[in-house]
Amino acid sequence: MTRHRGNSRVAWCVAALLSLSAGVASAEPSADQAAAAEALFREGRDLVAQGKLAEACPKFAASQRLDPGYGTQWNLADCLERLGRTASAWAAFREAADMASRAGQADREAKATRRAADLEKKLDRLAITVSTPADGLVVRRNGAVLDAGAWGAPLPVDPGKHRVEATAPGKRPFSVEAQTAGPGQVVTVEVPPLEDDPAATAATPPPGGQPGPLAAPLQPAAGGDGDSAGTRRTLAFVAGGVGVAGVVTGSVFGLLASSRWNQAQDDHCRTETLCDARGVALVEDAKSAAKLSTAGFIVGGVGLAAGVALFVTSLGDTEPAAARIVVAPAVGTAGGGLAIHGRF
Repeated sequence: MTRHRGNSRVAWCVAALLSLSAGVASAEPSADQAAAAEALFREGRDLVAQGKLAEACPKFAASQRLDPGYGTQWNLADCLERLGRTASAWAAFREAADMASRAGQADREAKATRRAADLEKKLDRLAITVSTPADGLVVRRNGAVLDAGAWGAPLPVDPGKHRVEATAPGKRPFSVEAQTAGPGQVVTVEVPPLEDDPAATAATPPPGGQPGPLAAPLQPAAGGDGDSAGTRRTLAFVAGGVGVAGVVTGSVFGLLASSRWNQAQDDHCRTETLCDARGVALVEDAKSAAKLSTAGFIVGGVGLAAGVALFVTSLGDTEPAAARIVVAPAVGTAGGGLAIHGRF
């Protein structure tokens, strides 16, 4: 009976997860979202009429995230250009042109393409070069990770100051603030070789250390009767069910993360780091789903390992003094993992 109940719980978890992923994957806005998008769009137009561009642009962006449309995208691009954010406006006009092209609206596509072409001649650009990349180097521009493929490329940026940061394990971080030089000009920031950080090196544990126990050893009761074995077997099924649910959760959210990332790169991003507002939202969704996927696989692995350990010990009650299971994380030069040590 315990096993059947465990299987039914797992089936329920799978159905719930699939239902959740199907709801998240739906691209059609609800009636409430459409109404909110329309209200935000009108509020943005009113703010533009009042000359409050800094307040109007976020309204258009929020409306576009709720219910994407050419008209909202056009107004967002025009607002950004009037606000002086030329690179953001250029990307927004390019996105408007793509939306019109997919809808077969040639006149709108040509109009948005012309505005983008006019802006492209005036763009400020920033190139971030890395002469000696350290292992695990991460470069950020204004807090966003810059893909290694974009290092050295003169990328369009909005006029003004931009924070460039570089970090790597065991190294001291580097940061600098770069100021754009004007329309059509390229400013280059070189990330120097990062210096060793003695404090970080001292805190790193030596490889090949002895694994520590994850939990106290599981031993059967001295009496060796069937009660303790039955209890451990029941717990084994419960832990196994949790493990299966965790693996299913990791798989579902892993597929969702991949779908969101591909949708952003295919339809909303010029490069992996230059995206319109919808692309940024999709990338954030992909990152959140990836974190949930990782958590699911971790829980699933621990649950399955514990289930196996409990089940094996439940079979060895005839020789209680000889059975011993220790579940421990294995740490060594080849990386981390989960190890199960047994003696029967």
